[in-house]
Amino acid sequence: MFLFGDILRPELVAISIPIISIIGGCAIAIVAIIMASRKKELEHKERLSAMEKGIDIPQAPREEVRPPYLSNRTGGLVMTFIGIALTIGLWVSGGAIAGVWGLIPLAIGIGLLISSILEKREVDQKGFGDRGGQP
Repeated sequence: MFLFGDILRPELVAISIPIISIIGGCAIAIVAIIMASRKKELEHKERLSAMEKGIDIPQAPREEVRPPYLSNRTGGLVMTFIGIALTIGLWVSGGAIAGVWGLIPLAIGIGLLISSILEKREVDQKGFGDRGGQP
């Protein structure tokens, strides 16, 4: 018998996975909110100290805006290759009928890639600045 044989029963593991996932997701959200608040607080303190010393107020750093088609391209590539891997894996292990399920993420990935190509053409024609940097 292995080390945690009495503690890690399959039923307990099955129940604990969603609980741990929800707690972990909430913890990540809380940490992100706290970090964003801390960043704003530090920027505010920097501006106040510059005002007190009579120095010019520093400009907020410009955040680089990512072209909207890049996120679709990245997601499209990931989903396409997941779909290919699932199709091949399911086809080998379960036959042609099981392999069909891998075509769903493959089709989503191809759709995202097509969307990326169309958005890139639109951005090249209109210019990225005209869209206001919105994804």
